[in-house]
Amino acid sequence: MPVGDSIALATQRVIAPVQGMHRVVADRWFSAVGPPAQPVRRVHDGVSDAVYGSLRFGGVIAGRLLEARVGRGTTAAGSAQSVVNGLWGDDLGSRTPGLGIEMAVRDRHGSIIPADQRLGDAFPEATGNVVVLVHGLFETERCWAGSDSDPGMFKALADHPDLTPIMVRYNSGLRISDNGVHLAALVEDIGSFWPVPVESISLVGHSAGGLVIRSACAVASDAGSPWIGHVDRIVTIGTPHRGAPLEKLVNAAAWALGAARETRPLADFLNGRSVGIKDLRFGTTAEEDWCDRDPDALLRNTVGDHPLPPGIDHHFVAGVVTGDPTHLLGASVGDFVVRPSSATARDRLSPTSTAIFGRTSHPTLQRDPAVVEHVMECLARPSSPPSRSLNPRSLGGRSAGIPVIRGAPPPLE
Repeated sequence: MPVGDSIALATQRVIAPVQGMHRVVADRWFSAVGPPAQPVRRVHDGVSDAVYGSLRFGGVIAGRLLEARVGRGTTAAGSAQSVVNGLWGDDLGSRTPGLGIEMAVRDRHGSIIPADQRLGDAFPEATGNVVVLVHGLFETERCWAGSDSDPGMFKALADHPDLTPIMVRYNSGLRISDNGVHLAALVEDIGSFWPVPVESISLVGHSAGGLVIRSACAVASDAGSPWIGHVDRIVTIGTPHRGAPLEKLVNAAAWALGAARETRPLADFLNGRSVGIKDLRFGTTAEEDWCDRDPDALLRNTVGDHPLPPGIDHHFVAGVVTGDPTHLLGASVGDFVVRPSSATARDRLSPTSTAIFGRTSHPTLQRDPAVVEHVMECLARPSSPPSRSLNPRSLGGRSAGIPVIRGAPPPLE
């Protein structure tokens, strides 16, 4: 996808509400003056249309220049495409062909790996224990990479002798339930063409990726897909199982802005965000949660009861910005995107275990060394561990994790 198209589309989407508000204010003034203002109005409208048209054209030129500088297929280009997909991925359509991301397996360089016989070439040292990594909103598979000092989740998994990680990229602006269907089909293809017999499948998701995983498992269970019988562990990291406060705030802001004619273009702009974002308001995972419902209704929770599939260990990880994971402020703001009460969801979903890590933020939670260590322990431990309580443990200054087994009091709201 040309990065220039992403910049041009973003420029168009941002300019539209500004131009709309300008036109509403001008119309109100010219209407108040009456017929004497009509000659001035025609000149004003012509000039303003030319100005906004020039700004849109400038976005196209800027995008082309940036594309020429960074090139196609680069990390920057992939990131730009993923942000555009996250913002408006459900509405790209025929007007912007080539912008949408098709769900597919990606290698560490971002190239697509077809889920067919060529999987054997891409994974020459494949094991029977597959770990599928699913990123969140606006992200790519690069979110699983680390730095020179902190290798990250992918390298930790790749270095494990018994595990083989697979990274997925997808259009995060689509419905969570639609992406769940796509992921279910992709994992089925992976299982069919995996170069060695599949012994187990583990699914690890960051943020919205955890909801996509839950949706895919429900789809596979309903369809009786063979691969669901191989899933023994699911790990979600910073996933808004009970919704994300920021999306609730945007929903309320759009509703309020829609009350006045002058600010209605801003409300239309906010309401134009993707349904993938809107699904995060209350943690939508199934079609029945949103079908025939107004997606912009004010804080209307239509999410049904979707219990976790049985026979699978579910490990939920949360993050907070405070050094002490139990601090009241940390419980209130979480990782600045998801609160621990939503990421752990013990009062709603009863996962096998939960863990809260301090001094971390949402975009970096899945790369935090302590989180990586904890996830590796979850994937390596025997299935269905006995219920027990663990004491808080220090994890080396940057983070502190509190593993909490089912039955312990839920974290503060």
